[in-house]
Amino acid sequence: MNKKIFFLTGLPRAGNTLFSCLMNQNPKISVTANSNTSEILWQISNLKNGEIFNNFPDYESLDNVLSNILPNYYSKWKADYIIDRSTWGIKDNIDLLKKYLKNEIKIIVLERDLIEVLASFIVFSRKNTTNFLAKFDSVEKQCEYLMGYNSQINRSLLSIHELKKPEYKKNTHFIQYDDLVNNTKHEIDKVYEFLGIDHFKHSYTNISQLENNDITYNDKILGGDLHKIKTDKIEKSNYKVKDVLTDDIIAKYTGVKIEL
Repeated sequence: MNKKIFFLTGLPRAGNTLFSCLMNQNPKISVTANSNTSEILWQISNLKNGEIFNNFPDYESLDNVLSNILPNYYSKWKADYIIDRSTWGIKDNIDLLKKYLKNEIKIIVLERDLIEVLASFIVFSRKNTTNFLAKFDSVEKQCEYLMGYNSQINRSLLSIHELKKPEYKKNTHFIQYDDLVNNTKHEIDKVYEFLGIDHFKHSYTNISQLENNDITYNDKILGGDLHKIKTDKIEKSNYKVKDVLTDDIIAKYTGVKIEL
């Protein structure tokens, strides 16, 4: 069968790696790590704005390349179903999927309270003193960096904001982080129903770290174990947000407006 390609987006620190590790127990499914595919699609489609293309506008040939990027990218992967993780909810990315994806668009969206997301990053930073946030000398500056205009968090907020529009209701399935952690089997079962895939018996007490095609995360790049999960049980980390973030930070980013 031709591979079907689905999508995963949402906030970082919202259970992306846990979700991926669980779904990858099914040999028919591969959930990717953070993917470059949306950037590849966008960069190549953007050639249509260039002088060389417009001097000889061969739309059919370039569109043929674009429509085969996702299938070719995953052609060597053994799974029947690919769930590609990126900020697919960004308007430009959705438009590319509408034009070039060969199967129905289905996007799984992971959500978590923004204050908890920031606190999770700060806890990670304190446990890994050589991490990518270590260059900042205060929690305030670390949070400002995490919430920067083109940061992963801000792009994820934009993505979620777009995907909550009524026009995408049939294309999206939202999962709250607390539900994923506290009622895992139920949430995974709902994903199978959304994707229209036969259910699989997962293990929730014997979980492997994320691996695809014999490739694992090289978290030395980020200075810590950012994508490492607990393998013997699923539970929320035991700390209080108010012990991690100041009252000023909590007030600043509660109900934060997305930078459109």
